Amino acid sequence: MSAAAISWDDIAHLQRLGRPVNGVDLGVLDSSGRAIESLLFNQVSWRGADLHGARLQHVNFIDCDLREADFSGATLESCSFTRCKLGASRWGGANVQQCSFALADLSASSWTKAEVALSAFTQTDLRLASFAHALLHRTVATQCDVAGLVLAHATLAQAVLPGADFRVIDVTGLVAQAAVLQGGLFGGMDLRGLVLQRCLLEGADFTGARLDGADLREANLRKAVFAKASLRAAKLDNALLLDSSWSEVDAAGLSCEGALFQSAELQQVSLVEARGTGSVWDHARLTGVDFGHATLSYARFDHASGGRVGFRHARLDHASFHNTRFVQADLHAAQTQRLRGTSSSRLAAEARALALETA
Repeated sequence: MSAAAISWDDIAHLQRLGRPVNGVDLGVLDSSGRAIESLLFNQVSWRGADLHGARLQHVNFIDCDLREADFSGATLESCSFTRCKLGASRWGGANVQQCSFALADLSASSWTKAEVALSAFTQTDLRLASFAHALLHRTVATQCDVAGLVLAHATLAQAVLPGADFRVIDVTGLVAQAAVLQGGLFGGMDLRGLVLQRCLLEGADFTGARLDGADLREANLRKAVFAKASLRAAKLDNALLLDSSWSEVDAAGLSCEGALFQSAELQQVSLVEARGTGSVWDHARLTGVDFGHATLSYARFDHASGGRVGFRHARLDHASFHNTRFVQADLHAAQTQRLRGTSSSRLAAEARALALETA
């Protein structure tokens, strides 16, 4: 069948026979607004395809050339693109549901205000692709090249981007909620005001990052690294910071109520005027940490250790300092009503467990 002769009637005939559209050049075949269902395109050249406003269901593209194709305003459901060329394709306002892109080239593609849900990008080239103002819901991007990727003002809702180097991604105004960003690299970035609520950020590196005013409430930051970072007035309420590492950090005014800093290590950290009611610092190692004027009511520092820890004018009412070992702790003018110290009977009961921890 020649490229000049191909038409939708011909494609419908192939579909009735259960055959794929194979090895043809569809040229300027117009598909705007068309409904396409249960069809396989294999090794098809359709550069600049006009699929604006089209509805595609269960359509699979394999080894196809779809560069500069227009999918804007289209609806795609249960479609797949395998080893396809989709560079500079346009997806603005598209609704993409349960679709997969594997080993595809989506470089310089545009997804402005698109909604992508329950979909996957695997080993895909996303260089210079723009998802500005897009919604990515429960969508996965793994082993992708993301250099120059734009996520400005995008929303990541339970999306998965593990191990991504965000230093080469534009995250201006990004809102991420319950997203999996495990092992992300954020070193040196300006993340002021960024929203990363309830995100999995285990092992993330924030060395030299500016997180002033950022919202990381309920985030999992286990083993995260904060070195020479700024978190002034950031929100970490109910965040998990187990085994996290902090050094030379300015976190004045930090809100960390109910946050878990268990076994964290903090060196030369300013937490002046922090709000940490109910925060937990059990087994934390604190050196040169300033809690001046901080609110730490009902906070727990059980088995914490370190030196040069300042609590001047801090509120420590109902706090627990069971077996706390601070050298040069400054409690000048601190409020210590009903502060609980070491319980000898409890310490005796914990002796075996503590011995195992230090063995």
